[in-house]
Amino acid sequence: MMTRSAGRQTTTPQGGRTDGRTGRGGGRTKEATSRVGGELVVRLVIKVVKEVTEDFMACNPKDYDGKGGAIVYTRWIEKMKSVQDMSGCGANQKVKYIAGLFIGKTLTWWNTQVQTRGREAAVGMTWEDFKDLMIKEFCPNNEMQKLKTEFWCHVMVGAGHAAYTDRFHELARLVHHLVTPENKRIERYIYDLAPQIRCLHVSHSLSL
Repeated sequence: MMTRSAGRQTTTPQGGRTDGRTGRGGGRTKEATSRVGGELVVRLVIKVVKEVTEDFMACNPKDYDGKGGAIVYTRWIEKMKSVQDMSGCGANQKVKYIAGLFIGKTLTWWNTQVQTRGREAAVGMTWEDFKDLMIKEFCPNNEMQKLKTEFWCHVMVGAGHAAYTDRFHELARLVHHLVTPENKRIERYIYDLAPQIRCLHVSHSLSL
């Protein structure tokens, strides 16, 4: 459309816009803002992961070579659980960081798991599934059977309450399927207390 203003002819586009580039410029601004926001999120994630990694390694986690059987495995995994808690290691990071401590035959075993399952599936398994997998691999069946027998026969002797409790928890961690759910663990613990201690516990429970 042609208009006359102050003796000059000007052209006004349909729709009243005087510059067709305005709309496109607004779109570019939104895209740039979105890109910057995405970059900030990525940087934040990288920073958090780096901090957790540094905290984890600062706790001096011990390498694991798969030797020593069930007892060595149990003590190592318990220490690593403490390291995870202290470093703020997230649930989705536990397997990845612990697997980074494997050496020798454990590293060979883990590489096989990664090749078979795929890296994403291997590091993405739950912590409980990961521990069960390790027990099957590094805790011999004959040793596990002996531990099961010891657990069922484990009783408190005399006044050795502390020794009974410590060994009970150590065995329970190795044969956790025998004491799951938690109420089953509690019942078993009470059942094998010395009679005088068990009676005191029952009397206390009835009085509550």
